[in-house]
Amino acid sequence: MNDFPTEKGGVVLVVDDVPRNLQLLGTFLKARHFDVMLADNGQMALARVGARRPDLILLDLMMPGMDGMEVCRRLKADPKTADIPVVFLTAASEAALAADAIGSGAVDYITRPFNTAELLARVRTHLALKRTRDELGRIIMQKNELMSAVAHDLKNPVSAMRISALVLRDQGLVAPDPRAELVDEIVKSCEQVLSFIQDRLEKSARAVHLELVHVVSLDPIEVLNIVITQNLPFLTKKDLALELELSEDGAGEVLADHGALNRVLNNLVSNAVKFSPPGRRVVVAVRRSEGGSHVRIEVRDQGPGLTEEDRRHLFTPYRRLSAQPTGGESSTGLGLSIARELTEKMHGKIGYDPAGEAGGACFWIELRAVAQAGESTADGTARATLTA
Repeated sequence: MNDFPTEKGGVVLVVDDVPRNLQLLGTFLKARHFDVMLADNGQMALARVGARRPDLILLDLMMPGMDGMEVCRRLKADPKTADIPVVFLTAASEAALAADAIGSGAVDYITRPFNTAELLARVRTHLALKRTRDELGRIIMQKNELMSAVAHDLKNPVSAMRISALVLRDQGLVAPDPRAELVDEIVKSCEQVLSFIQDRLEKSARAVHLELVHVVSLDPIEVLNIVITQNLPFLTKKDLALELELSEDGAGEVLADHGALNRVLNNLVSNAVKFSPPGRRVVVAVRRSEGGSHVRIEVRDQGPGLTEEDRRHLFTPYRRLSAQPTGGESSTGLGLSIARELTEKMHGKIGYDPAGEAGGACFWIELRAVAQAGESTADGTARATLTA
C-alpha cells in the first residue's frame, strides 16, 4: 500500500550541496509518490522555482555561496513565491542556528540524521497546511466575487429609487408637506446605500489591483494639489478654509505610488471636510522628519475628534465611528482600512493623533524621503490660506 497516494502528493524541491543527501532524499520521496525537484546550490534552487513552482521546499541551511537563509529571504521577498513553505535541513549541532533562521520566513526545520517517519510526517503536515491555506484563499476570493456581484446588481435599483425620490421633490413636494421629510429620508438612505456599494466595489477592485502599486520617486505636493482641487466643491459647500503648511525648503520627493497616494490623501482630506463644522478650517501640513529620512503629511480638522473606543477600531473595515459627518454626508467605515493597506504597500505608516487644545482630529502618513544632495533640514514653515 502506498504511504502517500499519487493524487494527494505534491511537488517538493530538495536543496542540498551534498550529492549523496540529494540522492537519498530524492529516492525516499519519489518512492512515496512525491514529484521531486533537485538543486545542489542556492542559485540553482531559485532557478528551479522560477521554472516550476513547488508545493514545498526542503532547504539545506549551510551551503557555500548563497546559504539557506539567503535563499529563503529571497523567496519570501517575491510575492510570487512568498507563500511556498520552506523547511530547513540542518545538522543537529546547528539546531540553535536553525531556530533563529526561522525568522527568515521558514515554517520548520529538521535535523540530521533524519528519522524517516518524522521527515515524512513533517512533509505531509506542511503540504496539508498549504492545501488548506490555498483552499481558504479560493473560498475567500469566491466570497468577495459574490459580494461584488451582489453589490453591482443592487446599484441600479437603488439608483432608480433615489432618482424617483428626487423627481418627487423636484415636483414641489417640499416642507411644510409632511411627505417631504419622508422623501428626503429616502434620498439620504439611498445615497448611503450607494456609497456603501461603491466602497464595496472599490475595495474589491483594490484587492485585485493592490499588487499593481509601483513605488517610485514623486513629489507629494503635486499629488496634494490634485487632492485639494478634487475637494474644493465640498470645502465651498461648507464654507471651510484650507490652510497649507509647507517646509521652507520644500518636502522633496518621496517613494510612493501616484494613484495610491492620491487615494490615501483624498480619504484623509475628505474625512476632515465631512467632520468639520461649517465655517471652520482644515490644515494640511507637509514637513521632513528631523533626520530627513521621511516626509510626514498631516491633515487636521476642527471637528469632534475621536473617542477612545473609536481609536481602538480606527482602521477596522466597515467599523463606523461614533462621530457623525456635520453635513449629512455618508460614511461606510471602509476608507481608512483601505488607506492603511495602501500606505503599508508603499512601505509607509499611517496613524492618528489628537489635534491638541483646539480639538478635532489629526491623521498623518509618513513616507520614505528620497535623499537630495545639499538639502537643508531647517524646520521653518511658510503658510498660505486658501478660502473656498
